[in-house]
Amino acid sequence: TKVSTTRGIPSTSTNLKEALCEKIPIHYDLLRNFRKEHGQSVISRITVNDIYDGLRGVNMMVRETSENDPKYGIRYRGLTIPEVLNLLPRRGTSPSVEAVFWLLLTGDVPTQEQTTSLINDWSSRRQRRKEWWSGPSGGIVGSVLRNLPNNVTPLGKLSIALTILETNKYTKKALENGALSHTHWEHIYEDSMELLAALPAIIGLVGKGRELRNVTEKGDWIDFLLECLSNTSEDLKGKTTSVGDFLRLYVSLNADEDGGVPGVHITQISGASYLDISQALSSGVLLYENEPITGTMLQYMEFQKKIKSALGTEPKEEMLQHFLLSFIEENKLIGHKETRFLDPRYAALLNHVKTYLPGNTETQLSQEITRVLAFLMKNTKNKTIFPEQTTIAGPIFQFYGLKDMKFNQVLLCMSRALGAIASIIWTRAINAPVEQPKSNSTYTYFYSLRNSRNKMKKRIRIKQVPKIT
Repeated sequence: TKVSTTRGIPSTSTNLKEALCEKIPIHYDLLRNFRKEHGQSVISRITVNDIYDGLRGVNMMVRETSENDPKYGIRYRGLTIPEVLNLLPRRGTSPSVEAVFWLLLTGDVPTQEQTTSLINDWSSRRQRRKEWWSGPSGGIVGSVLRNLPNNVTPLGKLSIALTILETNKYTKKALENGALSHTHWEHIYEDSMELLAALPAIIGLVGKGRELRNVTEKGDWIDFLLECLSNTSEDLKGKTTSVGDFLRLYVSLNADEDGGVPGVHITQISGASYLDISQALSSGVLLYENEPITGTMLQYMEFQKKIKSALGTEPKEEMLQHFLLSFIEENKLIGHKETRFLDPRYAALLNHVKTYLPGNTETQLSQEITRVLAFLMKNTKNKTIFPEQTTIAGPIFQFYGLKDMKFNQVLLCMSRALGAIASIIWTRAINAPVEQPKSNSTYTYFYSLRNSRNKMKKRIRIKQVPKIT
């Protein structure tokens, strides 16, 4: 088995916690030496425009699990998406979710034996928390979700479900017994593993709000998820193998994101603030209602449906160009953005389409819309645009029977929980402080800069005055 050394010497332990124990002291030494040598070095310059543009693109955060490369897109522990897909142990045709989490948490590409060990660990842990999701009323979560009004969105339900869980059993006990701060990560690790193990069942309850029947706790993360979803969706009957391959791919591609993305950012701050791990996740869930900002899967599918209604499923290029020009003029490029490179997550999903959905009309229409939009933008505004993964993910979800695009946003949020939890564990391991930047009003900034400018002019005038000899 090929083993990556993306973050030092790979651990040979089949126990994830033991592997992490090997990594933390090494990273702590790296961090201490880095700060000692470069503590006063300048990383970024911040301008007035940066402040009012939401600090977009300014390097000012630390996130160990992943980062966005301007050329290669999201990297997990230094690995590009194609490298992640090629190196990680597989289940079916796609990487195992457990392998992705192992990579995010340790920086190692796990062996098949290590991946299997984590699968078995999560299988046993979800049995310990059956009161959350199992029983005549769907456990603690199901009994609450059943009584919610119909206007609560799937993400709203997930947020509520995570809020009512008590996932600080190990951490609470350790704090009561006076555990030392450098050991806190060990207890949040235990609480986090139980939450991740049971999360697919919670997602299944969010799907329809009904109890889960005849669900076995065994299998990997996606097998367990599909069992829970099959309880609530007739469309998945007989498709679990192919849907499983797709979901493993989708989760692998979306297991983490840059720390500046709103949902990720809020979750990270909440985790550093020593919130219960489920509450930390809950704090960022509702922000996925508008993720990504260029258009959610629901918004894109409505956009594509509008085109189909007006022009049919196979519109002529001239008619499609004329139709899309109006959206360009109104700057409504749903699911597309101005950038120099194609998102590798889109490329991976497109490869899945070419292999397993070659004749699907919805994915073909999506590709045609992207092609025409890119041509028009280049020729009318001299701008280069590329599609977001939502433009191809939505049609794929629909093909596999997962047609509720609002619910599919929950699956995006579920995927991101892997990176969020891995990052929170590391935050506790190195005892990182809560992010606390200072804020001022516009007037304070204005007067401060004006006074600085006046002082600078005064100094220049003094220097220019000739000396009397």
